Amino acid sequence: MKYWLVFILGTFFSLSSCNDVTLQKDKKIDLKQIRQRGKLIVLTENSSLSYFEYRDRPLGFEYEILDTFARSLGLKLEMRVVPNYGDLIESLLVGKGDLVAANLAVSLHDQVFMAFSKPYYKSYQVVVQLQSDSVIAEASELMGQEVWIRKNTAYHKRLRNLQEEIGAKVKVQFANDDLITEDLIEQVVQGKIRFTIAHENLARVSKEHHPNLDIKTRLSVFQNIAFGLRKNSPELREKLNSFLIKYCESEHFSALKHQYFDYLEPALTEILPIGRGQISPYDKLFKKAAKKYNFDWKLLAAIVYRESRFNPYTRGAGGAYGLMQFMPNTGPSYGVYPHSNPEIQINGGMRFIRAVYYSWSEIEDKEQRIKFTLASYNAGGCHIKDAQALAQSHGLNPLIWDNNVELMVEKLADPAYYRAENVKCGAYRGGAVNYVESVFSRYQAWK
Repeated sequence: MKYWLVFILGTFFSLSSCNDVTLQKDKKIDLKQIRQRGKLIVLTENSSLSYFEYRDRPLGFEYEILDTFARSLGLKLEMRVVPNYGDLIESLLVGKGDLVAANLAVSLHDQVFMAFSKPYYKSYQVVVQLQSDSVIAEASELMGQEVWIRKNTAYHKRLRNLQEEIGAKVKVQFANDDLITEDLIEQVVQGKIRFTIAHENLARVSKEHHPNLDIKTRLSVFQNIAFGLRKNSPELREKLNSFLIKYCESEHFSALKHQYFDYLEPALTEILPIGRGQISPYDKLFKKAAKKYNFDWKLLAAIVYRESRFNPYTRGAGGAYGLMQFMPNTGPSYGVYPHSNPEIQINGGMRFIRAVYYSWSEIEDKEQRIKFTLASYNAGGCHIKDAQALAQSHGLNPLIWDNNVELMVEKLADPAYYRAENVKCGAYRGGAVNYVESVFSRYQAWK
């Protein structure tokens, strides 16, 4: 009998040590209290699918869903980035937020601690690796391989089950809690690690920025993706579920999925054929627009290639449109709308690039100024100003991009940095360094 008692107590304390939230009483906050507060607080992570800021605008697939939901309730939406993934559930249960939005896969394990909304999306897990002659084509080939993931995630659980299925060990390596899946994908791209795991929807977004990734190898069946709530928030859950049932059938949701996922395959049949000796079908328009402002048309062409592959009809994340991928709140300021013809798009884009270029008048070196312009066009000037401030605080030159400000830009995706006192902008997705390198190197080649 005493052995059973020891076993039961041991199991209890083992579970408690894994997650202290099992020892706490959930804080009672439901829809009534949220309405009194006047805002819906969402706990999230800084990622392409959850929440980030792009060109000074809050974006994210989950952010846009919940923004629509909050507005339907007459509430403001506040997104709170939780630096460590493992703290999301605990932060929810102690009342720091009302929902969790982190591309959560519904699982029996997590339902012990919290409730889930109705699923709003389905995705499956894939192996993320670099394209090569030795790619892992079957899940069983991960036997004995080193795979980097975050602890206690859906990927961790899947690898545990996979080991049982194949009867062999996978060398599971756990990343620091402050790293997100996109950070691990970046490490794959850089060759620091060979494998990580991601849901296909997120992996597909990353592959757009890094075409040399291989994401074809499936690791799971389709999994339901949903929002997390406290169990003692039944009114909020009921309201959210009623909203999702209707919203997921709406044209708005179809358009949202298209913006975040389907835009990765532009309608190439719409692009005009390119003649010999040309960069693009729009060389004459680039030259004409650039000549007005004494600008190098080849740089303008390099930006358009990176943004849209010269496709004037393509749509991007957050509703970005056209050759220059104008955001809906920016394009009209330059006379550019989704239906505008290529000449109007290029003229408006040239005016915008010129305005960004002259906003960096304190940078005397022309090449460095171009790089600051490209970074600002991609990430938004506010984030690059933050990177300048960080560079200066680290003893680096805030007026030089190469090996100075560029070193600080990617650190802005780390919560430890963007929460610092001298950082004014919100969550940053990352990618500006790769963008500058990609566009500038193509520009140099075309020169």
